Amino acid sequence: MSWPFNGDMDPFDPAFQSTAVSGWQPLLTLGLFAGIGAFFFGALVTAVKRGIKEEGWFSKKKDD
Repeated sequence: MSWPFNGDMDPFDPAFQSTAVSGWQPLLTLGLFAGIGAFFFGALVTAVKRGIKEEGWFSKKKDD
């Protein structure tokens, strides 16, 4: 039985083969986006922690 999606298939766009999946550029791009994402995720976590501590978010006491 032959599987239709084997590793011998060429991509439809030859430019994709030479630029997107080979070399060090994908790793650099992945590292860059991971660093930016980690920065914003850290900012979000810090903001929520500060909101819980200083603003009393998610507290069970009602001040109304």
